[in-house]
Amino acid sequence: MPVILKLPVALAMLSVLACSDAFSKHSVFQLVQEDSTIVLQGYVYDSTSNQGNHLPLQAKIVLESLPYGSEIGIISTKDTTGYFEYYLNPAHSYKLDIKCEGYRPHMEILNPKEGNGSVLAKKFFLKPGLKAEQVIRLENLIFDQGKAIINPESYTELNQLAAIMRDNDEMEIQLEGHTDWRGNKKLNMRLSEDRVEAVKNYLVTMGIDKKRIRTKAFGSAQPITKEKSLQASEVNRRVEVRILKIK
Repeated sequence: MPVILKLPVALAMLSVLACSDAFSKHSVFQLVQEDSTIVLQGYVYDSTSNQGNHLPLQAKIVLESLPYGSEIGIISTKDTTGYFEYYLNPAHSYKLDIKCEGYRPHMEILNPKEGNGSVLAKKFFLKPGLKAEQVIRLENLIFDQGKAIINPESYTELNQLAAIMRDNDEMEIQLEGHTDWRGNKKLNMRLSEDRVEAVKNYLVTMGIDKKRIRTKAFGSAQPITKEKSLQASEVNRRVEVRILKIK
């Protein structure tokens, strides 16, 4: 946790190393202009719930200032509460990379202006680590209707998957594509093939070796639900990740 010095400085934020006898040479300070910053008050929890109670986690958070990806701070949560805080410049957006041993990495983009006045309160929930043969649905993967074009809103989730695979260099996956029941079966099969290939190609552009990614298309053959509503169709249209190998 950085030592916070609230000073009327011209710069909104600045990290410096203290060299005086009063502080360790590794002490990190964050100089803030109090009236022009927003404080991020965050909590990191285990996503699994026991009667609504979430376990606080001791996690490491790396903050980058966007759009250039400049790293501006590394913070650790308090293990008893999962709490951390950091002062943000409202003129910028930020990327947070959150990691905790035994859990999947979590990445999120923050806009300080989304907060309530001078405070941006956020809770982050990390999912437990992955196991071989585990199947994960890409919940936020969005395609244009009837097409294999990935919507840019999906990039965050795919970037998280790529980050997990970079952290686990022996991890191998199978992307499994499914469509809803509507339309021609042969066309649905082709569409599901094209969509998993689109996801594979995106992961390759993120630095993942294509040899670590298999694909399999099911078309409309394996629906989650056989209801005919539009909501059911949305549930059935999906790409899932099957973990074939992981340390």
